[in-house]
Formats: sequence, C-alpha cells, structure tokens
Amino acid sequence: MLLPCGEWGIKLMGKLISKIKNSLSTKIFLGVMSILIIACLLIFGSLRILMPRTFENEQSTEFLANLDTLTKELEDTPVADIESYITSFAVKNRASITVTDDNGNTVSSVNMAEQTDNSITKTDQMTGVAEFQNAGRTYTIQAAIEGDSADQISRTFTKVFPYIIILILIISVLAAFFYSGILAKPIVNISSISKKMTALDMTWRCDIKRSDEIGVLADSLNEMAESLDKALRELKTANIKLQADIDWERLQEKRRRDFFAAISHELKTPVAVLKGELEGMICNVGKFKDRDTYLQEAFETAESIEKLVKEIMSLAKMNMEEMKLDIEETDISKLTEDCLKPYEHLASGKQISIREDIEADVFCRADYKNMKNVLSNIIGNAVNHSPEKAAINVAVKKSGSTGILSVENSGVHIDIEEIGRIFEPFYRVDKSRSRHTGGSGLGLYIVKTILDMHGFDYGMENTETGIQFKITFPIL
Repeated sequence: MLLPCGEWGIKLMGKLISKIKNSLSTKIFLGVMSILIIACLLIFGSLRILMPRTFENEQSTEFLANLDTLTKELEDTPVADIESYITSFAVKNRASITVTDDNGNTVSSVNMAEQTDNSITKTDQMTGVAEFQNAGRTYTIQAAIEGDSADQISRTFTKVFPYIIILILIISVLAAFFYSGILAKPIVNISSISKKMTALDMTWRCDIKRSDEIGVLADSLNEMAESLDKALRELKTANIKLQADIDWERLQEKRRRDFFAAISHELKTPVAVLKGELEGMICNVGKFKDRDTYLQEAFETAESIEKLVKEIMSLAKMNMEEMKLDIEETDISKLTEDCLKPYEHLASGKQISIREDIEADVFCRADYKNMKNVLSNIIGNAVNHSPEKAAINVAVKKSGSTGILSVENSGVHIDIEEIGRIFEPFYRVDKSRSRHTGGSGLGLYIVKTILDMHGFDYGMENTETGIQFKITFPIL
C-alpha cells in the first residue's frame, strides 16, 4: 500500500509529464536547458583536464627555452659574474640551479624554489641540464623547478566546481526560459488562432512580423483566413439571396393559388347566372317567358364573362417568363392625349369635365402597347367611378430627370385601409362586390403588373378634392 506522500508524488509526476506532453514551451524550455547544462559541463570538464596539462607543457617549454638562453649568455660572461646571472635566473623562474666545472666542482649554487609555499605538496618537478664554454673550460648547469602550479590549477577547478554548477544552472534556466518564450510564443499564438478556425471565426489575424518559416506560416494563415472569410461572406450572401428567392417563390406560388381560386370564384357566378337564365327561357317559366328581355341580359352576362376571360389571359401572358416588353422611345404626352379621346363622350354624358395639363414632348423608354393599356385603365376608372358633374385632372410634367403623370378625379375617396389592397386581383372597393359597379377587379392588378415590369414608381392617394393616381418614370 502506498503512503499518502507517495501517492501525492505520483500524481505530481503525472501532472508534470502531462504538462510536458501538452506544452510546446515546456518542451523547448527543458530541451534548451538540458543542452546548455550538458554543454557547459562538457566545456568545464574539458578545461579541468586539458588546462593543467597545457599549462605544464607551456611551463616546461618556456623553462627549457630560458635555460638555453642563459647558457648562451654565460658563454660570454666573466666567471666572476656567473653568480649574478644564475641568481637572477633562479629568482625569475623560482628554480634551483647548480653550476659545476669540468672537474665536477661546484662553481655556483642558488636555490630559489625553497622560498615557495611549503604547505603545498610538491608532486612533480621539471629539470634541465645544459653545458656552456667559458674561458676554455666546460661548465654544466643543472636546473630544476617545482611543478606544483599545474596541480594548483586542478585543485582550483575542483574548489570552484560547485559554484560553476550553480552558475551554469542559473544561466541555463534563464536562457532556456527566455528562448522558449521567444520561440514558442508565436507558435502558441498560431495554435490558439487555429482553434478559432474550427468555429469558423475568420476575423482574426496573425500579428507576427518575421521573415523565417514561422513568419511565412503566419502570412499563409492570414491569406487563408482572408480567402475563407471572403468565401464565407459570399456563401452567406448567396444563402440569403437563395432564401429570399425561395421566400419569393413561395409567395408567388401562394399568389398563384389564390389567383386561380379567385378566378374559379369569379367565373362560377356569371356562368351560373347565364345557365339559369338560359334554362329558364328554355323551360319558358315565370318571368323568363319574356325571352327578348332576358336574352339581352344573357348576352350582357356572356360579354362580362368574355371580358373577364380576356383579362385573365392578358395576365397569364404577362406572367409568362418568356414574355418580353417591346421597349422603345415613347411620347407619354401624346399617348395620354390619345387615351383620353375614347372617354370624352362618356365623360360628357355624366357632365364630367376633363382638365388637361399635359407638357409636350415628355419622352421615356416604355412598351407603347402596354402603357396604353395602363393609361386607358386609369382614365377609364376615373371616368367610370366619378359621380356626375365631377372633375378629372390629367397632368404630364417634367421634374428634373423624371416625368410625373397624374390622374385625379374629384368627388370620391377611398378608405386608407382599402388603398393598400386596391392592386390585389379581384379586389373591388364597392361593398356590394358587384361586377356592374366595381368592374372585374383585375384592372388595377394589370396596371400594377405592367408598371412593375417597367420599373416605374406608382401609387394612389386621397387628395382634398378626390383621389389621385400618380406614376413617376425616368425621361429621356
């Protein structure tokens, strides 16, 4: 069974191992510190071995060279002065020197080595023997120096070794810490930024200004982020447009269903009326015995059905994708005047005055045939729905780069709630919903469709005296 201290140690070791595995900066720190410590220890050990030996060799070479120089000097020195030269050499080199003649007699002897620190154990000694000629006689020099300096260097290295180890550790830790921070920081930043990519966050940028491989990686990530961000924005825009197209198509589909449902309802009533009238006349029952009267009514009902069918066919043609407008330069001023003429007789019958304020030569690009249908419908509505002795004002004017066409009829108003619905198919303002007083309900829907195809602005609003329909369009 493990002691609590042992369990704690194992847990701590596990955390340290996990930290090393999961942290790049820790790996770099430990790696650099280990390399520095090993390198410093190898350098120190090499110095510990090589420096004493090198020093000893250098000392021996220098001693022998100095001894050789001394013998050359003594060859030209009087015998009486040999003592001073030998003493100077011994002091300078901390050596013991003995000079003997050719008979073995001691001429001079100096021992300066004995003046060194006797507490240091002498472990090695360098000696040298040389001969020189002076005054026809041969002399022999025996010199020796103690080799304790190299041992002293070794002992010094041994004494300072603990301090060197501490210095090596401090330098290694600090150098590894700063180096790992400098090297690992941009990589850690890139790693944290790459995590944002998984969340499709492309608003980040690697702010790393370097020219090495890490800088190239950062620049590549920035370029990739810009490309992905652009692609995501384009995809988002495309998705929004696609969703808008889907919503529009659904709306159009709903409108088509509603439109055909309304067509079915609108056609069912006059067809039932016509069938009932014809059946009554065939059976010759009740009021239908007066066939001449009801034949006229049946004819009028058939005409209303025919008119409704033509309007439906016209709308179907407009809604076909292959239907194209025949756009050409169109004189709106003249077209308006031409559309007014067929309604002058009807207006005079209702004592309605038509006032024209049409500026000449107002041209725009439009489909002549369809615009004629629009104007005829608007003017016809104004005449048909105005009370007797009302006034209709028709104006065509220029306003900067746009033209304004307005038709205002007095004596009538439309509720605000109903103005927003008058362009719906089969919608009639008349509360009775009668086709005789309110028309088929498709006229303004046709007007709306044609004007939408042209891209013209339009609208209907109540005025002080009545109601006005206005069209705004670009002029040439």
